[in-house]
Amino acid sequence: MRRWHSYTCWVFSLTIALASASTNREAKAEAQWFLSTGAWVPVLPDYKAVAKTSATPVNDVFVDDQTGVGAQLTLGGFYRFGETRTMFESDLQIAGAGSIGSSQTFSDAVPGENYWFPSLDGLGTIAAGSFNPMAVNVDSDVFHLHKYVGLRDHFSLDWIGLGDITIGCGFSWMSFDQDFQTDARIEAGPRGQYIEDLDTNYLGGEFRGTLRQSIFGQICYFDARYGIYEMDADYFGTSRIYLGTGALFSESQVSAGLKQTTTTVDLAVRTDVCIAGWWVRPSIGFKYFDDMAQIVHPQRPGNSPTTLATDSAYLFNGSFEFVF
Repeated sequence: MRRWHSYTCWVFSLTIALASASTNREAKAEAQWFLSTGAWVPVLPDYKAVAKTSATPVNDVFVDDQTGVGAQLTLGGFYRFGETRTMFESDLQIAGAGSIGSSQTFSDAVPGENYWFPSLDGLGTIAAGSFNPMAVNVDSDVFHLHKYVGLRDHFSLDWIGLGDITIGCGFSWMSFDQDFQTDARIEAGPRGQYIEDLDTNYLGGEFRGTLRQSIFGQICYFDARYGIYEMDADYFGTSRIYLGTGALFSESQVSAGLKQTTTTVDLAVRTDVCIAGWWVRPSIGFKYFDDMAQIVHPQRPGNSPTTLATDSAYLFNGSFEFVF
């Protein structure tokens, strides 16, 4: 908590410092808004389930890479204060992707081979043995929000041939809401099901910079961001095991949480083009998360209940930005 407090004070101090930047008598107060929309590709931590008991050590054999294709919408703007280099910046991004998942069937004719699909509390399971295949399907979706408020200063680098640069920092909040439904069915036998919700929130500060440069007469914008966040993840899951007759045999519910300090990095490039008389900015970029919450299921009956761990994640995007 003390480390998080020091990060917050650090970001706040830099923000205040930017607000007291030197004045520019020729500048006028003005506002600029933009709307960006396009494709959004999340590459989130793997989703793992189903354990193979003959493996040493016992490991998960069903792995879904949680990569999907969705859409994003960003609304933001700048307000330049009169007679200063300083700009107020704010933006809101909404993104989502659905129908992320895959299916797989496990069947092994080796005598004594078993595949486990344990309940989330680790106390029950369904098992598929030799000549008895297990079909597993996971379907998931993710909804993402990102809010940012900060200050930037504008500087000219024409004296070294690098155009203009804006740098600043501010407060940032992000959330990822992931929903999972996993079904496992043994042919002519019992079946199991997971219904899970994983909410991961990030609260912290972000440093931002944009270099505006003309390359062969084409105006380009190079964006870079670095974030320091406190990650707070909450998990809730329900598992059910059904008999071959379809009757409910057992039901369990598990919750878990995880907090951790982590960092992010963004890189993007934009340019100005005229399409049918409208000036727009095509953009491509990516965001790297050093840590994002990942579900860890039990691997056999008697194991500890479902917990959370972390793994790295990526967000890729391609969009068109309309400036007003």
